[in-house]
Amino acid sequence: MGLDVRPDFLGAFAVVCRGEQFLFVANDRRIGGQPVRVWDLPGGAVEAGERVPEALVREVREETGLVVTGTPRFLFVQEGERRFAGRRAYAWRSFFFAAEVEPGEPVASGEVHAVRWLDRTAMLRELTAPYHDSFRHWLAQGGVWFSSVWDD
Repeated sequence: MGLDVRPDFLGAFAVVCRGEQFLFVANDRRIGGQPVRVWDLPGGAVEAGERVPEALVREVREETGLVVTGTPRFLFVQEGERRFAGRRAYAWRSFFFAAEVEPGEPVASGEVHAVRWLDRTAMLRELTAPYHDSFRHWLAQGGVWFSSVWDD
């Protein structure tokens, strides 16, 4: 496999809770050369000319139909690199925020395959992608900056 070089990624992701449950969206990724369905926090890329919190609000609405209320509260940042055969293909920086949403149930858009609420036990079972390491660490011990490596 050749080096899959692409532009660096800047992202914004929402930690949305209702009681003891967290909101997740289903995405398809290629991990270890295989297609894999993963459960991720709602969020995505910051577009040109957009501020990080604006991207967060837009992505939550686009993926789930839910409307963020108030000002999202910064939680942590993850800086990482994706490597193929030991060589860096690109880097990413993802900002994570606690976000409140208007009442209503999430509905998957064309950007994601499904949405669901997960309790902590189910969520920890689903957080298996290489880039989930920072969120798992934050859940266990807190912190504001994490480094991650995704080797393929």
